[in-house]
Amino acid sequence: MSDKAMLLEFGFSEVRIEKALKATNSSGLQPALDWLDAHANDAGIDDPVVDEEPSEAAKIEHAQSIKCNECGKLFSSADLAQVHATKSGHQDFSESTEAIKPLTEEEKKQKLEEIQRRIAEKRQKREEAEKEELRQNELLRRKAGQDMVEQKEKLKDQMLLREIEKQKREKEEDKRAKQKIKDQIEQDKRDRARRVALEKAERDGETVEKKEEPQSMLQSGLPKVAADGNLARLQIRPMLQAGKGGPTPPVTHVFAADQTLKDVIEFVKKVMPHVGSHFKLSLSFPRKDFESRHESMTLKDLGLVPSAALILTT
Repeated sequence: MSDKAMLLEFGFSEVRIEKALKATNSSGLQPALDWLDAHANDAGIDDPVVDEEPSEAAKIEHAQSIKCNECGKLFSSADLAQVHATKSGHQDFSESTEAIKPLTEEEKKQKLEEIQRRIAEKRQKREEAEKEELRQNELLRRKAGQDMVEQKEKLKDQMLLREIEKQKREKEEDKRAKQKIKDQIEQDKRDRARRVALEKAERDGETVEKKEEPQSMLQSGLPKVAADGNLARLQIRPMLQAGKGGPTPPVTHVFAADQTLKDVIEFVKKVMPHVGSHFKLSLSFPRKDFESRHESMTLKDLGLVPSAALILTT
């Protein structure tokens, strides 16, 4: 069986076999196998063979091999010698007329097994590298998918939180609005009740004005008003000097607690014009004279709530 046929049986492509035989000058199976092993991963190893001019070494018919003078090994081609130089660092080579001994059948078998083992190892390593690459790609894909899911969940949680905060804010605003309406209703009720009380007190005051009450009844005999701090029921009793006219009956009137003493003075001027504009108001018990500095103070601040009896003097 020819070297080419045996190499085809080993599983090498025809292109590689032709390149190996050409490179080794068809010097035998062993050189061809060595060349194939050394150039298995060369770029363009499977490109078609291009006819080239024979090298100078091939033209020298008497040169059967190339010998490494440092270790004595024989090589069938300059390419194999170059591979040896790269691996061993040897630099002293020369042409030799010594032919490379052909392999025996047993050596061919062993060489074949060695080449097949190497090929199997390379294939296994390549497959393992491909599997590892696929595994790493799958891990990256899963991680990217997981990161995307986590990002979506995070975004979803943020949107949900914003929605909860929005609903809470709207609920609080609605609660405040309802409370404001409720407070306004209550305030309207109080204002309405206050107006009714004032109107009623004014009506009652007209009747009281016509009655003469003893001095001892000025404080205790006053009609009762609601002690809610909103009204001040005042009885004003004139104590006029001689020459100011006949006796003047007391006048009772209900004021708002937040009205001032100035409002009471204006009321007196209106309902008792005959007393003039120069008069004083005071409390009989506890004794207290009101002056101009008191006019801006509220009736509540002056202690005239819920009721009091004032003495008017000129």
